[in-house]
Amino acid sequence: MWNNSKKIMGVQSLALLALILSVMVLAGCSDDDDITIEQPSSQGIFIDERDGKEYHYIHIGGLDWSVENLAYDLGNTELSCVYQSASDFEKQKYTLDNLEKYGMLYSYEGAQQAVPEGWRLPTDADWKKLEAAHGYLCKPFGLLYGGYFTKNTAATAYNGNRFMGSWAYFWTATKDSHKVGEYYFARKKFYNNQEMERLSIEPTAYFLSVRFVR
Repeated sequence: MWNNSKKIMGVQSLALLALILSVMVLAGCSDDDDITIEQPSSQGIFIDERDGKEYHYIHIGGLDWSVENLAYDLGNTELSCVYQSASDFEKQKYTLDNLEKYGMLYSYEGAQQAVPEGWRLPTDADWKKLEAAHGYLCKPFGLLYGGYFTKNTAATAYNGNRFMGSWAYFWTATKDSHKVGEYYFARKKFYNNQEMERLSIEPTAYFLSVRFVR
């Protein structure tokens, strides 16, 4: 009798535990499903007169946002570059293979110079507004994971290019006034994480992607 009672209590405990876990799982799924993603109210095409390149844009959060990464070549490797794959680096061959999809990578100064006339580099506040609406998750925004380039490892066995296809990095126009020296806010996002992360970095040490707004 005692053994049977223990067995019954054990089965009941396991059932209760399974119920609690299922509720937790459903709650987690519900949180994800409850995210409201703002959709663009309009869209259009912009042609950069400097090189004839065509960009698409969407109107979201009160701004026109480019939905491709900026690809204007400043002709100065101190300001802009194209992500180089490891195989090309090993062959000491500079290629434009990644330009069409991922655009150029820019230093902060390069980003300021490369933005087309009539547009500007988005501020930290612009990105915050987009993030509040989860606008960067909407399909038309076309988030591209272009990685970054850093000079900090360029002289080593690595080529200085990192994380293309898995991380997206974007400049903002806003200086981080809480740090001593020159640091500017940027954004980064991992491909399988919904959240956009905020960081501040040195303006010349890293080359990032650029989206432009008006």
